[in-house]
Amino acid sequence: MRRGMSFVTLYRLGPSGRELRGCIGFLQPLYPLAVSVIRSAISAASEDPRFPPVAPEELDSIVVEVSILSEPAPVKDPFREVVIGRHGLYMVRGIYSGTLLPEVPVEYCWDLETFLAETCVKAGLPPDAWRDHGTRILAYEGRVFYEEEPRGRVREKDLVEEYRRRCSWLLRGS
Repeated sequence: MRRGMSFVTLYRLGPSGRELRGCIGFLQPLYPLAVSVIRSAISAASEDPRFPPVAPEELDSIVVEVSILSEPAPVKDPFREVVIGRHGLYMVRGIYSGTLLPEVPVEYCWDLETFLAETCVKAGLPPDAWRDHGTRILAYEGRVFYEEEPRGRVREKDLVEEYRRRCSWLLRGS
């Protein structure tokens, strides 16, 4: 019942693989964690402005992913403080802000500099805004739980290990 933060992502499984179907969450601990997850799930299914609401007949082709997040903390040196697969980023400058969850750089095999740049772009900022002292960089840790198949067993992802495995070609080049 402690206040917590969460994001819920819905994916539709189709012939071409997983397709985003909705993603909404809370980056502030407004509600008890259980309530945050429930509200995020309902909102991802019915209020994501990029998609029409999920119809009941779609449920057998949708998998749910729940990200449980720690509170964001300021980052002074991202190259020493941020670990891909463990941390999500939140950029803030003036009225602009945006976040990318810990699973995003793993999915795309981004290095840290790309992760920083893409989070800036998500916030509506230039890609190199993270270098500007007027931009606040915050990081939060995330634990990700996912359904193996629609209405299936739930497991926890080890994103750090997944990044090492999927993106080893990138790590060898560093």
